[in-house]
Amino acid sequence: MKIKDSRYDNGVLLNKRNYNFEDFDALFVSNSDRYIQDDYDRILKSPQKKSLDLWAWKNDKTCAQFAILCAELDLDNVRISVTDLTGEQDTIPSSNVKVSYVKEVLAYTGHAGWYANNPNNKMPKGERKYYPEVIYSDKPISIESGKLQLVWTEINTPKDILPDIYSGKITVCADNTDRTVTLDISVEVLDISMPDQENYKFDVEYWHHPYNVAYYYGVEPFSEKHLDILRQHMLLYKSLGGHAVTASIVEEVWGGQTYGFDRDIHYPSMIKWIKTTDGKWKFDYTHFDKWIALNKEIGIADKIICYSMMPWKNVVRYFDESKKKYKKIRVNTANKIKYNEVWRPFLQSFVNHLDGMDLFDSAYIGFDERRNMETALDLIASIKNKNGRTLKTSAAFNDFKHNAAVFDRLDYASVGLQQIRDNMQDFKEQVKSRRVNKQETTMYTATEHVPNSFTKSIPAESYWTAMFAGSLNATGFLRWAFDAWVKDPLTESTHWSFPAGDCFLVYPSYKDEKPESKFSLRLAKLDEGVRDVNKLYLLREKSPQFAIEVEKLLSSIKGGEENCYEFYTMAKTNFWGRKAKWLTENGKNEMLSDMEKVKKEIYNISKSYCDKKM
Repeated sequence: MKIKDSRYDNGVLLNKRNYNFEDFDALFVSNSDRYIQDDYDRILKSPQKKSLDLWAWKNDKTCAQFAILCAELDLDNVRISVTDLTGEQDTIPSSNVKVSYVKEVLAYTGHAGWYANNPNNKMPKGERKYYPEVIYSDKPISIESGKLQLVWTEINTPKDILPDIYSGKITVCADNTDRTVTLDISVEVLDISMPDQENYKFDVEYWHHPYNVAYYYGVEPFSEKHLDILRQHMLLYKSLGGHAVTASIVEEVWGGQTYGFDRDIHYPSMIKWIKTTDGKWKFDYTHFDKWIALNKEIGIADKIICYSMMPWKNVVRYFDESKKKYKKIRVNTANKIKYNEVWRPFLQSFVNHLDGMDLFDSAYIGFDERRNMETALDLIASIKNKNGRTLKTSAAFNDFKHNAAVFDRLDYASVGLQQIRDNMQDFKEQVKSRRVNKQETTMYTATEHVPNSFTKSIPAESYWTAMFAGSLNATGFLRWAFDAWVKDPLTESTHWSFPAGDCFLVYPSYKDEKPESKFSLRLAKLDEGVRDVNKLYLLREKSPQFAIEVEKLLSSIKGGEENCYEFYTMAKTNFWGRKAKWLTENGKNEMLSDMEKVKKEIYNISKSYCDKKM
């Protein structure tokens, strides 16, 4: 499918651009803004930036974006080359500079709705547009005349690099033109080091769907081929500061709302429930063990969040050996006796298995936006392992103000953006007291929140999200989901129940290529925000002076009200749909300006620290 060129109407050229270059040009654009094909003329009329000055800490990365603008020539085999970035005494080698063409995907521009109101999983009807989404590859491409092509640039600074300003060049050329365009880029490396991701003071938890990874690539779940694919996939997650991993302990823990590639069970359980012929329970941990072993091998999974003893439809599905078929039982915490009869055997088996695998200290029982959790928590507290300890608990839990008895029992808790806004001071006090008690508290965003991190969102919204979570002194940020892909995400990111892009932050590669998970633009900006929050958390520990400067900056980040950035509400276009919230042009421009100021101030505080240290 070709992108519609707004210059044409039924094949008739409406207006002819006045190009001030031959064949093509390239110039730097903001890495926080979003540029669809309709923005070509906006870029053409903007200041022509041929050079860019960036900054970073040591053991860090910094990112830029430039646009290749085609004139009236179809460009063939467009190639990009990068030089080393050189300073007075040291060098950032070109191998540390990664350039990638940004791939566009089609996306529904509204809010698809809610899965419970759309049981037949109908895709929404309504407007779709192409949006730049996937930071895909540096392999040469062709670009049609009159089109723009975004290129993402990532520069990684070595741990042992000398502080200095490093300069280099990016060159763009194509087979069918003699023209080349050169961009100048420099990075000021400050004399302060980022911690390795496993030592972040502000981390991320992006929920995983490893079964969908297998389904997309057509491999057997948790086969050697699947594990090979997952290794790179989860190393990418680790590079973001992620270390908590998602494990399912019942079928359809989220009630079937994820895409399932036409399977009856969309999200299977990693632990298979079996009722034997004598009426007893047994459990097959094969998939669970392989999943955890892989993640332990690459150095994560110190938190294994197991979902859930309260699945969304309260259903436990199991294989009945005597009947030789799958059956299900509905188990609600309101019926405490029946609930305990079903879940106690599982918990006793699970605790023993975790002990035997030396995983008990890593495991958490997770809950997702559930109420009436007391029965489940009481049962967990009643079952002890070989050392007399009970399993830890984790929850996305919004009723933190009126249900402190439950919230206080959670070792690890996450609260949604809107619930935080409605109870801002109470949340900050909870974070403070929970830090004293060594309990972690994170923020999450979900489908009804604005700003957000959807395909249609501008990248700055993702950066803001991390920074706002940091302004709350949260210990991290949580998001559903990392990889709950739809059928053909590289073509279209639309989901039948959620805003396009809501269910995945990474993309797969094409099936005829080597499996490799790819950043989305919004994930790259989330990652930048996470790194910058870690910078601020680290700087505030350096001295009382820097703590004051950091707190002043964090307190300046707007977000306490839903309308802190102007947005509009888009009416639903399907009877099962929901209204969508998107930033207006004023909201976008204000956010872009604010986040640019935040970024500059982080540099100023970092620079001040380095100057004082000398």
